[in-house]
Amino acid sequence: MKKTFSALVLAVLVSVSPCLFAKAQTQVNTGNHQYTSVKIAYATSELTNCSFQYSPVDFCDAKHVKAYQDSLKNDSPNFNGHYILLTYPEFKDYHQQTAVAIDTQTGVVYPLPIDAFSGYMHGRRTAKDEGKITYSLESNKVCISGAILVYRAFEEGNFCFEFVGDKFVGHHTEYMYP
Repeated sequence: MKKTFSALVLAVLVSVSPCLFAKAQTQVNTGNHQYTSVKIAYATSELTNCSFQYSPVDFCDAKHVKAYQDSLKNDSPNFNGHYILLTYPEFKDYHQQTAVAIDTQTGVVYPLPIDAFSGYMHGRRTAKDEGKITYSLESNKVCISGAILVYRAFEEGNFCFEFVGDKFVGHHTEYMYP
């Protein structure tokens, strides 16, 4: 009788345990919404609503959309409560990255109003490394230390932006003017 009962318990555990472990593995994703669109609250290109006016960066092209989808699938919020702040290697040869905030509840992507950021250039034509970007889950503030590229011009220093409503405000860039 003991052997039959033990065999029954063992059989139940063996058949149930894969389901339990499978659920634990799939819960890595925090239930983020799928990617839906890019929203730029400032002036946009006449050709597309996916670039700041006169910017070479198309935030809706296939490579950017894939990065957003992958991030929403694999990452947990790390910025401003329920957003993912994602940096993307925009111009790799120059150590330049773009940054966007992705709303995990709606799937909407909000780009920082710059073309890219990198490390300090110190009078050189290119930076030798990536810039430093700081942000947190508990704050709506993003700060960059290094160089930012906006409208074909570089600016070096420490730049802070805050995400308010549907856009970044703070350090004014050329893309923030009407």
